[in-house]
Amino acid sequence: MRRGLHDRGLMNDGKWAEIHPGYSTRKEFATRSIIVVNLVESTLGYNPTMENCKDSAEDSADHQSQLAAEPTVSSDLDLEASTSLGARGYLRFSLREVLGMVLIAALGIALGNNSIKLAEQDRELNIMRNAFGYLAPSGDNQVAASRGLSDQPLTYQMRVRLPEPLPEGLEYKVVYSSLWEKGNTSPTWFGSIPIASGESLVTVRVLDDPRDRKWKIAISVSSSAGTYRMSTGLPPPHEEIFRGSHDVISTGINRDTVIASVGESIRLLDDRWVIEGNGVQLDGSAPRENQVGIYAELTPVKL
Repeated sequence: MRRGLHDRGLMNDGKWAEIHPGYSTRKEFATRSIIVVNLVESTLGYNPTMENCKDSAEDSADHQSQLAAEPTVSSDLDLEASTSLGARGYLRFSLREVLGMVLIAALGIALGNNSIKLAEQDRELNIMRNAFGYLAPSGDNQVAASRGLSDQPLTYQMRVRLPEPLPEGLEYKVVYSSLWEKGNTSPTWFGSIPIASGESLVTVRVLDDPRDRKWKIAISVSSSAGTYRMSTGLPPPHEEIFRGSHDVISTGINRDTVIASVGESIRLLDDRWVIEGNGVQLDGSAPRENQVGIYAELTPVKL
């Protein structure tokens, strides 16, 4: 019944105000509704033709008269509606903006993952450098060597780098010994292992060989070309010295990289055991007594 009275225009303004609180007359309700519809249509770009308009002639006349009679209300509504729509306008994004934000988010995630991976690789690199030593860059005509840490007694590790390729008619070998005889200017070398161009890991150990229960000095060279090993049995007096507790004076290379020109040698190990009653010659001259120790040298050999 209420809807029927509303459609036929038979409801007076008093009844209208009771049913629709906030609107004093039916014309005010119609005017405000049309204003809001016009604002929404203008914002969305909707421009209906006169053929699609179903407003009656009476509603159009009432609208025009209401606009002329109440300009203040219309301007206030326009300002309020435009302000609210303007505030809502900041929440609207175009397709290009959405794709840009997605791209930025993807780049941020990728950058974070790469940063985590780089941090892990740096940590692993530091662990390897502490274990095998850090070998600084060297020139094309230079050889380099550095000493690494070892967690085993009588075990020594060195990193060696040779230029690629070596000059024609020249190669390098690693020689080793446990004896520097008196009167000689260098140790009495027990054996040698050729070393290939590029980087290599040299390991020298004094150990009790479980196969024959003899103490030996052993050396291994590992590189991209493979791993080569060699060992030599120690004389009984040397075995007793290495099994005992003695002070050691080391004059070989340390953890800092030592660089030399191609054709020059590098003393990798020069650890001399201090034996009671025997002196230790440290000035580079020939010793006056036999000196027991662990010696290794990277030396060039002409073919």
